[in-house]
Amino acid sequence: MLDEDAIKELSNKHYNGTIIGIERTHETLALFRIKTDFPVPGYKPGQYTTLGLGYWEPRHEDASKEGELNDKKIRRLVRRAYSVSHPVADETGDLYKPAMIDYLEFYIVMVIGKEGRPVPGLTPRLFLKNEGDRINVGHKFTGEYTLDCMGDIRDSAGGLAVFAGTGTGEGPHNRMIWELLSTGYKGKIASIIIVRYKNDLAYEEKYRMLEKKHPNFSYHALTTREADTLHNKVYVQDYIESGALEKKIGRKMDPSDTHIFLCGNPKMLGIPKVREGKKIWPEGKMGVIQLMENRGFVMDYGRTKGNIHYEKYW
Repeated sequence: MLDEDAIKELSNKHYNGTIIGIERTHETLALFRIKTDFPVPGYKPGQYTTLGLGYWEPRHEDASKEGELNDKKIRRLVRRAYSVSHPVADETGDLYKPAMIDYLEFYIVMVIGKEGRPVPGLTPRLFLKNEGDRINVGHKFTGEYTLDCMGDIRDSAGGLAVFAGTGTGEGPHNRMIWELLSTGYKGKIASIIIVRYKNDLAYEEKYRMLEKKHPNFSYHALTTREADTLHNKVYVQDYIESGALEKKIGRKMDPSDTHIFLCGNPKMLGIPKVREGKKIWPEGKMGVIQLMENRGFVMDYGRTKGNIHYEKYW
């Protein structure tokens, strides 16, 4: 173990941000708002950076055991990439103005760890932190999962942007949806989010407020473990394939004017392997990508730029 002076020295050396706000949805889900010591470079909605804490920091007792750390490793940072989220709307349901935000928001779930998987290093430490505590934030903001792919459709009143996420995969979509609404996008925007329980919907209240003020926006929340859904699970794929989404938004998803953004569970995405130009789809339940390609959509891969865009979280 390191002594207090060594920890202070390491913290001063590595930490360059302060946690200025934490909204805990429940014990293992929270929004972290962080103010950096450095000017945040311009970044695009959907991009990500890294957060880091020292291995010297204590870990949550509920997380899987990490094992002994040698003297060299305990002095290092454990880092993980996170998409930048966004507060979406203020208490009145109005979109936040850029001048009102001088921090970065991240939507994070605490990973407990499971047998056969890598032991989580960052989040069991992060969820012991409080407002005023210090943290490391990466200087580089990057990623190709952005709105650039929409091209001219962003200027079209007839366009449609569909965002589908699982759990905290909603994070980058928050920033992207805010960007479209705040820049006056006239096309329709639909956000689908699937979680286990209703209390996993950290942003629902604000999005319901936005629905009332922006008729072109709709929020579609699905749960899988509530009493009324446990034996009647509707996944994102089911919601789209059944026509329920199109019925609620009042129009078809047409490849000519629709872009689909997917973030989260690989089973929801269903990303194929591409071998010599041929797609080999995952076994089991069809993912959204295959479902929509069967309807004429094309996913991004390699140099092929389509109208299905995805970001996988693991």
